[in-house]
Amino acid sequence: MSRICEVSGKRPVVANRIVRRGKAKREGGVGKKTTGISKHRQHPNLRKLRLDVGGRTITLKVAMSHVDKVYEALPRLRGMKLERMSEAEIKRALLRLLR
Repeated sequence: MSRICEVSGKRPVVANRIVRRGKAKREGGVGKKTTGISKHRQHPNLRKLRLDVGGRTITLKVAMSHVDKVYEALPRLRGMKLERMSEAEIKRALLRLLR
């Protein structure tokens, strides 16, 4: 199961987790010291959206920051002729509208 948003292309990124000790200078200390750096992954906040389009159910993996865009594009998709299209073609048409 990939963790990539189908609309925006957001994917996991690698970031550093920094561990510090000490008291900050603004609080009267001598400053924070770094005691460890380790890598970790930050994943996008993905949700599965089940959309009913043309009597068919389409599932999309979408980052929560782009869910509104999907729902805004649905009325434009409903205006197209969807009877002869397969679910994959409807999904491609929706993603084309969003880009």
